[in-house]
Amino acid sequence: MFTYNTRIFIHHTDATGRLFYADQFFLMNEAKELFLEEIGLPMKELLGHPEATFPLVHAEADYKAVLVADDRIRITIEVEKLGETSATILFTVLKEDGTLAGTGKTVNVAVSKKNGNKMPIPPKWRALFEKYLKKRSCQRITE
Repeated sequence: MFTYNTRIFIHHTDATGRLFYADQFFLMNEAKELFLEEIGLPMKELLGHPEATFPLVHAEADYKAVLVADDRIRITIEVEKLGETSATILFTVLKEDGTLAGTGKTVNVAVSKKNGNKMPIPPKWRALFEKYLKKRSCQRITE
């Protein structure tokens, strides 16, 4: 699990003084760029790949608690699913006291720069993402 600590600035808020909905995506994306850098896939390398690009094709977010300017937050990131061509990233936004403030999910797909079609995730990228693949808990039932 990757963790990014930050805070809500006044420019993240709307006229009600609360986190503006689009800024939750902004903060998650900021965390994601730092996550990619941390795992060994900085933007320069990701964008400069000779054969593949990795566009965002789906994004969702839920708001669980109010965030206002000066709130300290922690955003955690896990790779929920790693498919043949796509990676699903989970985000959890927590207040400083541990209160769940929001959740999010994004899906990126590997796309060929040559023809614009989906393609398998490049092997190096896959290996880096696998290290952060969310561990599913299993319960063994014995009789």
